Amino acid sequence: MPIRPAAPGVTTPAATTTPATPATPTPTAPSRPTGWTAPSGPAVRDAFNVVGNALKHAGPSDFELVPGRYPDAVSLPTVLSAVGQSPQGQAALGKVLDGFKAKTGVDVPPELRAAVLSNPAALTNVLELTPGQLAGGIVALNAAYQSGKIKKGEDAKPLLPQHFDLSKLDDVDAPRPKPELKELAPGLFQGDLPSATSDQQIKRNRVMAEVFGRLANNASLPADQKFSVTHGGKEFTSLDAFAKQLTADGYEVNVSFDQRIANFSNLKTVAPGSNPPVFLDVPAPLMVKTGLKDALGKEAVVPAVHSEMIVSIKAGPNAKGPRFDADLKFYQGVSGTGFFPCNVYADPSWCGRVSQAQLSGAKALEAISVAGAFTDVVNTTAKAKNLYADGYGITGVCNDSVAVVQQAVTGRADAYPLLMKDDVLYGALKERLHDANKADDPTYKAIKKAMAELPSDVRHNESQKRRALASLPWAAGREPFASSSDARRILSQ
Repeated sequence: MPIRPAAPGVTTPAATTTPATPATPTPTAPSRPTGWTAPSGPAVRDAFNVVGNALKHAGPSDFELVPGRYPDAVSLPTVLSAVGQSPQGQAALGKVLDGFKAKTGVDVPPELRAAVLSNPAALTNVLELTPGQLAGGIVALNAAYQSGKIKKGEDAKPLLPQHFDLSKLDDVDAPRPKPELKELAPGLFQGDLPSATSDQQIKRNRVMAEVFGRLANNASLPADQKFSVTHGGKEFTSLDAFAKQLTADGYEVNVSFDQRIANFSNLKTVAPGSNPPVFLDVPAPLMVKTGLKDALGKEAVVPAVHSEMIVSIKAGPNAKGPRFDADLKFYQGVSGTGFFPCNVYADPSWCGRVSQAQLSGAKALEAISVAGAFTDVVNTTAKAKNLYADGYGITGVCNDSVAVVQQAVTGRADAYPLLMKDDVLYGALKERLHDANKADDPTYKAIKKAMAELPSDVRHNESQKRRALASLPWAAGREPFASSSDARRILSQ
């Protein structure tokens, strides 16, 4: 996602403890939803289809779902039309519009805000932007931050001490993060649901993500501030050396470059009549206008994707040291650039997922090395230039960071859209390439070369159509939106 909403923090679901199947969160709202009315019937999707057909809104929407394809999801125009009829719904729509500006920097004109409040389904028109509008909004966010109009969020508290022995991995105090749902209006919620991954596995994913991230950030720290991890009696302060040692000690380390739709607004509703409440997704991605059209002038509009480089660590039969498996992911997000744990929350089925490339052995280690070095370059630049959200948007978004690594290691990138302003990072790269201790490091040279090869989608370019098509993370015929089916057709021509 290029942009993932901040986790809401008002309503907390029931705690989960190593579930085989994730428990359904129980928000503090009434167990029977008050914002929805729908005909009773054996199938939830049929009830919503009846409601949807009865509602009127202005013209077809790119957010309309293909009927019956994703029965665990409800169309955004349908939900907006029902929710927006109450005073609470009107207030919720105002909050959604305010949140849109906070995440994108794109201001919603008063006349469009009024149109949304009078006809809630018009909100879908707000959620469609060009790459140029996205880039401009991010520049506006950064300017607002540097002028003191918006504040930076607090950094996450580290789980690990400055010197950590990996043999104590399972002793770390890292309780499972609780999914949270915030009620925006009767029947409309925002937030995450729990994944089916066990508490123990989530802890291991979180610990290893922090180990990788802190080792990557060591590159620009003085010796007395460096983080170290001990494994098999050896102490490591370098991400490259640690990853290589894992493979030498019998761990299988693989990498893949994955994409899924960015769950931009993270909205949910409740199935009519369900008690306890059953939550259904309300797909509300940020739609990107590609500018690419068919012979009749219809434009390909694609949901913005979230890119991540997945790092899978698995203990082989003869693995040395503490035996563990862990899954982590690398990307640049609003909470920083680096490595994050996988599978903390459930990914909605409508978001899809596609792997663009899989690497193992030396190539996987090379990708980890490039990701670590890019983390160092971005975070150092963001701090030196006092950039909003640790440089998010200005130095790139998730797609840019993953594309740089994929391009550097494989000579190809598939993410869309790309928005990075290369010149912002060139100062830090130049400094490292002229550093006597780093001048011969091929990793920084590979990063600079990859950045020069990657285009910005603010302007039309030769690879735009191919990458926009590759960014559709579903098999043909599984697109949740009719507009995505149209986009596949247009981009395939």
